[in-house]
Amino acid sequence: MLLAAYVCIGLNAQNKQFTKFTVASWNIGHFALGKSGDTTMTHAVMDFYKQTYKAYFNDLNADILALVEYNPLMVNATDNQPAVEAREAILSNYHDAQIGPKYDYNCNAIFSNGFEVLSTDVVEFKKMVQKRYYLVTTMRMDGDIVKVVSTHLDWNQGENGAPYRTTQIEELIEAFKNDKYVIMCGDWNTGKTDEFDAFTRAGYDMANHGYLGDLATYPAGSSPRSYIDNIITKGFAISHVQVINNAMLSDHCLIKAELTKLNVER
Repeated sequence: MLLAAYVCIGLNAQNKQFTKFTVASWNIGHFALGKSGDTTMTHAVMDFYKQTYKAYFNDLNADILALVEYNPLMVNATDNQPAVEAREAILSNYHDAQIGPKYDYNCNAIFSNGFEVLSTDVVEFKKMVQKRYYLVTTMRMDGDIVKVVSTHLDWNQGENGAPYRTTQIEELIEAFKNDKYVIMCGDWNTGKTDEFDAFTRAGYDMANHGYLGDLATYPAGSSPRSYIDNIITKGFAISHVQVINNAMLSDHCLIKAELTKLNVER
């Protein structure tokens, strides 16, 4: 995974450098192998799935990989055998790993190569049905500060799920309103795609519900019908958007895109 730097040549470019890289966002589903729940991985099948996931991430070739419903343990410990840590087993190709706490279904992580990681914070949402948060990592790219977020919002659970999700979106917009460069990844659990319009009004672009329209990402398999996984950016041009459907590994499709950092002035 190489960070590609190019020199812009054009009437107003003034030979400024720009950075182009690949970002992927995936609800990995706790290693439950396309089902709902905690990891179903056992030592008996570990070698097969270890190679399967490693080949998947190798082909993905993402410089930044945001995972939600992550599980630090790919295989739980038994009386006779130790637990297997996912970071060591299948994600060792990433130099930097920021992994948030696990609360039932909620665990957010950011893996990256090629960028200077300055800090990482866990911020709990002010209103939530389940315990939820966003993981924000501050990186430096060509001298500019970039905020990279991995998050998982409330679904339509009970009477408060949908309205709390709206406040969570508002909270994210407010938190980064003064930042020039922002990348937000995650499972947004949007009941309707027009919920993404709040980001558009705030000056963001997005891989899903953007240039290519609405891209179904859930459930993985033969007939995805919900548009809930997305990469949402400010200060970047989005191109080469792809949805990768592998129902054997997760009940969500992965979404990836190439981002080009723009010269943003304030």
